[in-house]
This record gives sequence, C-alpha cells and structure tokens, in this order.
Amino acid sequence: MIALDLSKSMEARDFNPSRLEKSKELLKEFVNERPDDRVSLVVFGGDAYTKVPLTFDHTVINDTLSKITTDDITSNNRTAIGMGLGVALNRLKNSEAKSKVVILMTDGENNSGEMSPIGASKLAKEMGIKVYTIGIGAKEIAVPSFFGTSYVKNTELDENLLNNIAKNTNGQYFRASDEKEFKNIFKDINKLEKSKIDSRSFYDITEYFEPLLKIALILLMIGVLFEYVIFIRIP
Repeated sequence: MIALDLSKSMEARDFNPSRLEKSKELLKEFVNERPDDRVSLVVFGGDAYTKVPLTFDHTVINDTLSKITTDDITSNNRTAIGMGLGVALNRLKNSEAKSKVVILMTDGENNSGEMSPIGASKLAKEMGIKVYTIGIGAKEIAVPSFFGTSYVKNTELDENLLNNIAKNTNGQYFRASDEKEFKNIFKDINKLEKSKIDSRSFYDITEYFEPLLKIALILLMIGVLFEYVIFIRIP
C-alpha cells in the first residue's frame, strides 16, 4: 500500500520540480522494480480515500500517479495522517499475503481526521502490517525577503510521530531532505522487503486430439452416407 500526502505543502519546491512531483517520479520507479507485488494507492489531505485498489496492473498505478495533483483532495489545506494510514489498513485487512506493507509519505504533521496516527499504527501492529514512513522536506527552507533570501529550520514535519508509527509496526522511518536521500530511501525499502517467490514451472504441452477428432468425423460422415444415401446399414 502507498499512502501519499496531497496537501498543498507538497507543492513546495525544495525538490525539483516539487515535493509531490519528485515523490511521484520515485514511486513509479519503485513500483516498476516490484513486478510480483500487488500495489494500491491511497491519497490523503484533510481526508483520505483509495485512488487505486490492490492490483498487479502497475500500468494503472503509474498512469494514476502521473495525473494526480493536490486538487485531487478537496481539503488539501490540512493533513490527516491517521486517516491516510487507516484507509490503507482497511484495504489490507482481508489480504492473505505473507508480507503486508504500507509506505506512508508526508511532509507535515497530523492536524485533521477522526483517527489518530498512533492508534492506526497500533491497529497495524495487531494486523501484522509493517509501516515504512517517509518524511519529505528540506531541513532548511528558503524564505525570500527584502534583504535577500534567508534560511529557516523546517519545523512543519512531525518526525517524532512518523518515527513512532514506524517503531510501533516494526517498520522504519526515513527522512528525505534532499533528492539523493529520497532516491536512496526506495532502494533501502526495496532491499528490506524481499519475499521468496516460488519458482514457476512451464510445460510444453502437445495436443493429440485433433487428428483423432478428424478421423472420427470422417468415419461419422461415411456412416451417414452409407445409411441415408446408399441405404446400406452397417451392423
């Protein structure tokens, strides 16, 4: 499960061209490297909903990722991390997969929603679902002013919350403060989440029924010919 933050702050340009666009780009690369996984996409802002249900069709996931914007969430001026995680868990609750994972990506703090993020993480642990959290945003944000550009510490990201969510589910928290770190995060998750795939056997099958079927049809036609045309009944 991918739970992606679509709040307005994801349009910040401390990543090129923006936090959201860089997230989409790296997510598509990650999905393409997991051909045997079923993947689903949940988006959240002040509320949350499933954009793509669990599917092996990664083309659908990638096409949807290419098109989504912050306008896909009406309440995109808020961030409901608990709701985003809760919707993802609801999608996984009936799955019989051996490995169930949520990758939760956000650049903010929980300030909306009926479900608390910590409560959702405890539920994930009970369900045997591991949550990897990714905090997006440069450690310092450029602030233009009359006297030039100054840099202030980015305090919008609740790293303690994301770290606790990951710990509660035996997952891991990652901080994406620049593009290199962001790219390496997906490489690390890809290494951590390796499942044994049973070998697939292929058999070369030759069908022999066709020649026999043709012979049977010819004999049937000969029998019909003798019985109804030549009036000789074959005993």
